[in-house]
Amino acid sequence: MNGGSSYEVFLLHCLGVKLTSPHTMFRVAVICLALSFGLLHAEAGPEENNIDIDDEAELRSKFEEFKEQYKKNYDQKEEEKRFRIFVENLKAAKRMQELDRGTAIYGITKFSDMSDEEFGASYLNPVISNNNDTWPEEMLSAEVSGPLTNMSLPHFVDWRKLGAVTRVKDQGFGCGSCWAFGSVANIESMWYIKTKQLRELSEQGGMMSESEYPYKARNGHCAFKPSEAIAKIRTFRNIQPREEEMKIWVANSGPIVVTMNATGLQGYRGGIIRPGAFACDNFRLNHVMLVVGYGVTRGHPYWIIKNSFGADWGEEGYFRIYRGENACGINKFPITVII
Repeated sequence: MNGGSSYEVFLLHCLGVKLTSPHTMFRVAVICLALSFGLLHAEAGPEENNIDIDDEAELRSKFEEFKEQYKKNYDQKEEEKRFRIFVENLKAAKRMQELDRGTAIYGITKFSDMSDEEFGASYLNPVISNNNDTWPEEMLSAEVSGPLTNMSLPHFVDWRKLGAVTRVKDQGFGCGSCWAFGSVANIESMWYIKTKQLRELSEQGGMMSESEYPYKARNGHCAFKPSEAIAKIRTFRNIQPREEEMKIWVANSGPIVVTMNATGLQGYRGGIIRPGAFACDNFRLNHVMLVVGYGVTRGHPYWIIKNSFGADWGEEGYFRIYRGENACGINKFPITVII
């Protein structure tokens, strides 16, 4: 079997490794296909959704486990407040679990002691969620890519396995800086695809390295030094707001930036999000992230999305969402840089 076989290409996308033995390649290809179509895949059930919400002792026990896991400390008054919010979030997670039509798991996360309002104000973008017209107008000022049609596409793409994605970062509390993290992650990936150099860039200002200008999670005076910039872009381009166009772009060019309604991510633990009807407003856009690939499992086509909540959230900092229904407005403003 020659080195450029379709088996090798498929396995590289599936496993991120290159195999040379034809016998091994065939066996592993069968396993990959089974995994892809869900024949060997089963999501773990969310244990906390089986908690008796009326059992105070059980709830207190889970809250103590939560505090220990995420190193939470409160004074006595704050403790009771956070416990009540924790219980409400467990109820919300259970409702979302019942409504979700995908494979998503909802439950206890590091945000489980935050109210919806606190989570939105601290981790989502208030400019977008307030329907401020400035955001989409600025994006629409960019050149729009022409439609891409009649292109053969792989069934699975994951730019992480091709070395084009930096580590998951944490935007921190109270800054609403998802737009910076999504944009910088896009530049990092596209810079690698262009130059084969994977560099961590600063979200704080300009295109300096992360090590030279580390993220501080607060507003302040920009200390960007043009002489120390290590990357640059030519322009940025809007992508046609259709998921098939987005798929073509991701497969052929690289990761892209998307803006979507991320309210439901507070209690997300893993799996493919497929919101129930009216459960995720497509026009309430409040979070910017990076699409790094796509795939299909158990009959559910999905996007792979890099978030900026840290690697201790979701699927090691990533999440998957159903592809093909414009879920949570993911198709509204796809955009990418041009290096």
